[in-house]
Amino acid sequence: MLMDNIIVRALSRVSDLILLNILWIICSLPVVTIGASTTALYSVMLKMAANEEGYILRGFLGGFRKNWKQSTMVWMVLLLTGAVIGADFMIVRRMPGGLGSAGMVLTGAAALIYLIEIVFVFPLIAKFENTTLHMMKNAILIPAARFPFMALVMLLIGMCIALTFLNTMTILAGAVIWCLIGVSLLAYANSFLLLGMFRPFLNREEDTVNMKKQ
Repeated sequence: MLMDNIIVRALSRVSDLILLNILWIICSLPVVTIGASTTALYSVMLKMAANEEGYILRGFLGGFRKNWKQSTMVWMVLLLTGAVIGADFMIVRRMPGGLGSAGMVLTGAAALIYLIEIVFVFPLIAKFENTTLHMMKNAILIPAARFPFMALVMLLIGMCIALTFLNTMTILAGAVIWCLIGVSLLAYANSFLLLGMFRPFLNREEDTVNMKKQ
């Protein structure tokens, strides 16, 4: 009986992840809505990781509607920033000698900060309420302050991407997995680490709310 319950719960979780993966893909198709779609995904995943989830479809669509404006604004800024960093990389790689080496170091540092921003800003928007400027700033400061969690999240993402591109076979298999469940499964795994990263700041936010109520 216990084994049956475990199997049923596991199958239910897998079906939820598949549904969320499909929702994320559909809502990301216009490209400009990728940020809002990712925030909506994490708004559900963080609750799932904390065993607080309700209706999956309602939670995703509610998170999308609630945060689409801020998430889309952030996504547009990130797209523009990514284009600038990419252009800088193409320029500095053509520079000779020490100037080119220094340029590559600076561009690499900017790219690393950019990657941290793009990984953590949408979970932050899903979990906290703040101005867009503060969200983007905190997407760097909070992971830096909670470095072990940041390193684990980045390592997990890096491993998944590396395993996908090992060879032609893994690329084909990866395409199927990413389209079916890969994005939501990775976000789900990340959410346990993100809750650990956010915990001190969640406690601080709760204390602030309690003080306002007194």
